[in-house]
Amino acid sequence: MINNTRDISVLQQPMDDLLSKDLSLDELETLESQTSLSKFNDEIAFELGCFIRTEARKIFPEKCITIDITLPSRHCLFRCTSINGSSLDNTKWVERKQNTVFRFNHSTFYIRQKKGDIPMEQRFFIPAEEYAFHGGAVPLFVDNVSSPIACLTISGLKQEQDHFLATTALMEFKKSL
Repeated sequence: MINNTRDISVLQQPMDDLLSKDLSLDELETLESQTSLSKFNDEIAFELGCFIRTEARKIFPEKCITIDITLPSRHCLFRCTSINGSSLDNTKWVERKQNTVFRFNHSTFYIRQKKGDIPMEQRFFIPAEEYAFHGGAVPLFVDNVSSPIACLTISGLKQEQDHFLATTALMEFKKSL
């Protein structure tokens, strides 16, 4: 397991680097492909969730961030917040972001960029009440499996921060597997 006792987040610099860029769809897809894990189970989901919570508290100590890892069956393997202050709205955002990931097999940020300025109802014929095209949910893939085996969702920050916290955390965490 990754050492979670450091005072400085291992994610801060890679996240800042990504936030400073305007990434194309191809670049976002390449970034997503770098987050594939070599293996996945309930214990790994728990370790990943705890790792993200620890890092989120270092980077955003005053922000209430929801962290969720859920299977396509909607069985939740991990859910917590970084600090007190969550509400039912956080749960609804997580569910809507998950719907997007499981429908399109891409991150919500990628789909938002792909959608462009066209409303989701017109571009994809789906209701806004059930889907969210705001960054923060990314599919969890296992090497050599073409469909997502779970969805990692971060909610509570600006959408770019939600997205890049999720992707940089996955890239760092996978080094420990």
